[in-house]
Amino acid sequence: MARKRLTNGQKLQIVRDCEQRLANNESLRSIARSYGLQGKQIRNWRDKQLLLANKKSTKKSTSRGAKGRLQEYEDEIMTWAFYQRDAGVPLAYKHLVIKAGQVWPEFRNLSESQQYHTVRRLCQRNKFAIRRITHTSQTDPNEMVLEAQNWLAIMRPIVSAPDVQQKFILNMDQTPMFLSMCPHSSLNLQGERTVNGRRTTDSGSRFTVTCTVSANGDKLKPFLIFKGERTGRIATREFPTNPYREQVALCCQKKAWQDGVNMEDYVDKILVPYLQEKANGVPCLLLMDDFSAHWTDDVKDRLEEIGITPYKIPPGCTYLVQPLDVGICKPFKDQVRSKWWQWMMDQGADRSTFVSASRELGTKWVSESWEAITEVTIRNAWRKTGFSYFPEEE
Repeated sequence: MARKRLTNGQKLQIVRDCEQRLANNESLRSIARSYGLQGKQIRNWRDKQLLLANKKSTKKSTSRGAKGRLQEYEDEIMTWAFYQRDAGVPLAYKHLVIKAGQVWPEFRNLSESQQYHTVRRLCQRNKFAIRRITHTSQTDPNEMVLEAQNWLAIMRPIVSAPDVQQKFILNMDQTPMFLSMCPHSSLNLQGERTVNGRRTTDSGSRFTVTCTVSANGDKLKPFLIFKGERTGRIATREFPTNPYREQVALCCQKKAWQDGVNMEDYVDKILVPYLQEKANGVPCLLLMDDFSAHWTDDVKDRLEEIGITPYKIPPGCTYLVQPLDVGICKPFKDQVRSKWWQWMMDQGADRSTFVSASRELGTKWVSESWEAITEVTIRNAWRKTGFSYFPEEE
């Protein structure tokens, strides 16, 4: 008799039907024959009823399967992938195949099919799926509004407590910047099938800016992360001579990302000096989104040491209740982009090749653009109509 491959749900249904028919004095052999099965198979399924019920009904096995080839490197690969998506970088399975080959060179020896299916299983375990780029949240907007209102219902009594000062209610977030910001569209004659576009020679010079504001309108020093080694040439030779090093804090990371180590630097270089003005006994609150680098154990311990209580803004709600997203990052980045455009025009419109801006120029643009953000703009971002942290002031 040919062996059948049934799902866990089908096996459970057969077991339940078998129980009823056995109660009617029907033999297990005849029951198995009616299903085209061996009696031993049904006996095994009866013994594993609880296990079958706890497994996904559409699966055909109760085993976990063999250990994944990338299990040892899973955290590193997925952390990289999640950071890429946080920065808005589109990803395909091929990108993860390449990354897996970087962290584990032996992975490159597998066949193309083995590489693809290994990475696909890795993504499935982490609920990482191919999605169409939409630029808008696929969650029901009404659910996000309700989530944001629930968050504010919790936070409003906290930020309005008698011993809390608006000066020490802070919001921080990081945003990607580029030393080249060439547009992806261009004026062109209608009907042309090909639209060419010139870019700088180094259009991928990315860096990260961490911004912090307070509810009373203060803005803390920006924290800039450039690509490089923490103790390499850029950090030890270039940064000490940067003329804007007093207006911003500078550091390096291999990918110019915000990570747990840089978060601790941020706390020491940005938050600690600001808290020197705080009187003893006055609480300090720090609102952050759920980006993993913000919530490492070391970061939380360091915040506790200096007397800061962190609060996690619900995911998907930052456009409603994170002040930096509500009304600060957009005008700030517009200012930086405007300075980049002016610099590009100063190079000359007829040049055949443009060069990317220097780190010093990028630092200057960030410093001047951040200085241009007004106290009124910052205060208004905390008081978005319908989602204000201080509704009693309206």
